[in-house]
Amino acid sequence: MDDKFAALKGMLYGLADAATFLFTKPLGLSILVAVLLLGAGTRLWTVVSGRRLAAKAAGEEFGLGSAAGAALRELVSLGVRAGGVLPAIAGLAVALALLVGVADATRAVDDYVAGQKRIAELSATVRNLDRRYKAIDVSVEDVTDGRIKATLSFYDYRDPKSPAKTQGVDIAGKELFVDAIVCNFDFSEIASGKAVNLAIPYRVFSDEVSESQGIALGLFDDKGIPLMYSRSADELYGIGPEVYGARLAELMASMRTDEAARGAGIARSLYGDAVHREAKKGDSFSVWVEQTGGITIKDADSF
Repeated sequence: MDDKFAALKGMLYGLADAATFLFTKPLGLSILVAVLLLGAGTRLWTVVSGRRLAAKAAGEEFGLGSAAGAALRELVSLGVRAGGVLPAIAGLAVALALLVGVADATRAVDDYVAGQKRIAELSATVRNLDRRYKAIDVSVEDVTDGRIKATLSFYDYRDPKSPAKTQGVDIAGKELFVDAIVCNFDFSEIASGKAVNLAIPYRVFSDEVSESQGIALGLFDDKGIPLMYSRSADELYGIGPEVYGARLAELMASMRTDEAARGAGIARSLYGDAVHREAKKGDSFSVWVEQTGGITIKDADSF
């Protein structure tokens, strides 16, 4: 039943698009006029040629005047016939207008349903991310000559038992800062009155290196998704793995700028959040994304 309905809608949209193109677009009107002129020209040529052959068979002359007269009579005849079908043409125009209207209304309903489905899928995606989890392990290897050398380990929550990636950091300073972007998604839980904020650590800087000059973190996969947001199929609820991946990519794209977040209609605001810790050789600590939003630093042996 759904396949037949989809096929019917496809036919409706195709006819409506064709009518709109032919009767409202300059190119379509040009094509329509050209077809009509070609048809009229072909009809006139046929009539004049037929009269010429008939005159030749009868041994009569068929000059330019005779050809012009035959053509004029045929044009008058075409005009009379066109006038006779004006009611039918008017009826066809009304039918096409109704067809386009029905198609536009159906598309509007489809867009609304698709939009509601998209919001539901985004809400389900956000709910699957609404938890507390470790994003980064930091191991400070050396602090000498005013520089911090550390190894950062990032976790993929499809298999969080061991780090999925590591990154070495060498930066001037005595304090290490981890910067994050936080997106407010409280639209997603309006029914329950619950606000949801998602945080993504994305760079490190220090007391001597500014945020703008900080080092980007390599905790993203090849699709630009934070490893810590990965979920196995068994962990997901209310959404399938493929849809989750697609909507997660959409969320990440919307979190690039505050304008993109609001423009996408799926987030209210973006803001920054940074945590820091004095670097000491041999120190180990973890950066956690909190369920309430934002990030915190905890000693590695705190959990």
